[in-house]
Amino acid sequence: MAQRIKEGMTSDMDDRKICFIMCVNNEELAERSQQSLKQLIKPDGFTVDLQIVRNASGLAAGYDQAMRQSDAKYKVYLHQDVHILNPQFLGDLVRLFSDYPSLGMIGAVGAKMLPSSGIWQAASQKYGKVIDSHTGATQSTEFMQPDGDYEAVETIGGLLMVTQYDLPWRRDLFTGWHFYDASHCQEFISSGYEVGVPKQHLPWCLHDSDTLDQTDAYEDARRIFLEYYGYGKNHGQHRLHRLGSGCNIHPTCELSGAAGIALGNEVKLQADCSIALPYNNIVSEPRIQIGSGSDIGRRCSLSAVNRIVIGSQVAISTDVHISDHNLAYENIHLPIMKQGVDSWSHTITIGAGSWIGANTVIAGEVSIGKGCVIGAGSVVVSGTVIPDYCVAAGMPARVIKQYDPGSRKWLRTVVSPGTEADRPADETPVQPLMSICIPVYNCGQELELCLKSIYSQNARADDFEVIVSDDASTDHTEELMRGYQENYSNLRYYRNEQHVGADGNTLKCAGYARGEFIKLHSGEDYWLQGSMDALCNQIEQNRDCSLLFLDILSNSGVVNRGSGISNYVEQVSIYSTFLSGIIMRRKEFEQIAAPELFIHSNLIQVYLELSILEINPDYCVYHRKLLASSDKVAGGYSFAQTFINSYLDILNHFLYTGLDAAVLAAEKKQIAHTFLLWWYNYMLEKNLEQLQPGDFAQIFVAAYQDESYYPDLHERLHRIQAKHLKI
Repeated sequence: MAQRIKEGMTSDMDDRKICFIMCVNNEELAERSQQSLKQLIKPDGFTVDLQIVRNASGLAAGYDQAMRQSDAKYKVYLHQDVHILNPQFLGDLVRLFSDYPSLGMIGAVGAKMLPSSGIWQAASQKYGKVIDSHTGATQSTEFMQPDGDYEAVETIGGLLMVTQYDLPWRRDLFTGWHFYDASHCQEFISSGYEVGVPKQHLPWCLHDSDTLDQTDAYEDARRIFLEYYGYGKNHGQHRLHRLGSGCNIHPTCELSGAAGIALGNEVKLQADCSIALPYNNIVSEPRIQIGSGSDIGRRCSLSAVNRIVIGSQVAISTDVHISDHNLAYENIHLPIMKQGVDSWSHTITIGAGSWIGANTVIAGEVSIGKGCVIGAGSVVVSGTVIPDYCVAAGMPARVIKQYDPGSRKWLRTVVSPGTEADRPADETPVQPLMSICIPVYNCGQELELCLKSIYSQNARADDFEVIVSDDASTDHTEELMRGYQENYSNLRYYRNEQHVGADGNTLKCAGYARGEFIKLHSGEDYWLQGSMDALCNQIEQNRDCSLLFLDILSNSGVVNRGSGISNYVEQVSIYSTFLSGIIMRRKEFEQIAAPELFIHSNLIQVYLELSILEINPDYCVYHRKLLASSDKVAGGYSFAQTFINSYLDILNHFLYTGLDAAVLAAEKKQIAHTFLLWWYNYMLEKNLEQLQPGDFAQIFVAAYQDESYYPDLHERLHRIQAKHLKI
């Protein structure tokens, strides 16, 4: 890719040089920022310098002036109130740019798609990390974490902008201090480069910032940005989310829901194309995005209820159908045309530089990488993930060739008649070791922390998949999941049309699993660093076990193996109710004869555990604190009904079919003394009305009044009531 050079710019660049560029109007702030640069480790053979620009009329003008005066290949544009925290910052950016020549610019934070307002902070899909003080208090701000080394985004924040190519700053458009950053991102993207946010294990920088400036100067700059780069621009009677410069839209094309369609520069829509949001469900970010230079062939149809993202320079041949949804058909009492769509959360992505052959159908949840070829007449079905630089064909489409960077050759991945394959065929997707199944209901804030903790682990993406089953939440869960689906190919999201309850949703979620093992997981629990690798290692070492329980109350790292329901109940006790501690082998889970038997118990997980041990009695318990909890007590159920009646009913179901009567009796006594009364006292002390403590005493007495040890329990119960209820 040729570097674009403008008249008056340096063309002889030193690729072993890094230049920091800073516009200064506050010497005290600038001095503190410069001090942070002194602790950075300089890569071997590199030189580093600093250019200070004073009295600049605006950031675009100041940066452009300094850029033209420096011969450094790598330039770091830094606000005067930013401090670099990562001592390996210089080496990290050189390695990243060296590995990805098409990556033109990186920043600490940014937005995947720019909202129609032009304000990147308002985007639903933001990436990166920074420690900042824009709220008045210094705190860590963490958005989504890139899956790979970086995430390609549409805009980065101007606090830190690092380039490996020189493009002129638009000082002619932005004369002040606003929207120079969003403009420069657009200039890079329109020139064929990527703008990205790198993966940061810890924030690379601290931004000692003020609150967001929304003065008249800010609004003037925003208006100029939107108008110049085509945001909210009209095409005939249609007002698009964005209409880039030089687009060629044939008069016979049909656009529906145009405000949700974004076209980059020089996009071509040939005759009789149909680009549609069939439900007109327009939001602030585009649901259909077509990158600069892409060519959409005659009679192509694109339809999105969630999102279709087509990269730059993508060639789509004639009569191609691309839809992120299919019609639902399950209800036999309604015509299919009246049943709506099968999913509102699927996303289709087609990477830059790809070619889609004529008469191809792409539908559902599909990810096609960069530089791919999809053979004519192929059907790419939902769930398909095609890596970068592959040739795929067939019904359903399968990868038949892939570029090997080692040999720099395209190698066949299937055997053709009469020939020998260059590498073994892989006709089916690799089965993940573990499916992390997360049933959720109205816990979007906690779920976001949970997902962040999963995707910040160092585990290989092929080792696990994440499945979220949303029980018709009324909070922002669906919006959150759309953002995560956009960026993680091993994540699947399902949403129930109606609320089915915790047990029903747990069963549904586990039923979606494809992994060898199913890990049930609460959306309110999150993973500690290194947990994924540790758990995967233990699963692999104990693959013969049908059940693995994670005991997070102990951190010894010991693994205890056992066999049989009685031994399991003795060892794990009431903590078998801890949803996030349960890892089941899918082979046995799918053999459970009546998985719905205790579906209204609020403890379906305990029934599943013991049913699996009926099929294969071998289990292990891993004592390691791999998880932490948000400590949210959601409630909405009776604690006593659940942990007394339901728990004991489930144990009684297995009496004499694996559970000894003596073990059941001992367990009933133990939970009364060590668990139930403790929780009763805690519920009253913390006023946890959502757990319905008012019915505890009646249910407790009914369950235990005939036991020989009841007098002691009655005395303890009375003391708790006297303390809190004045009885």
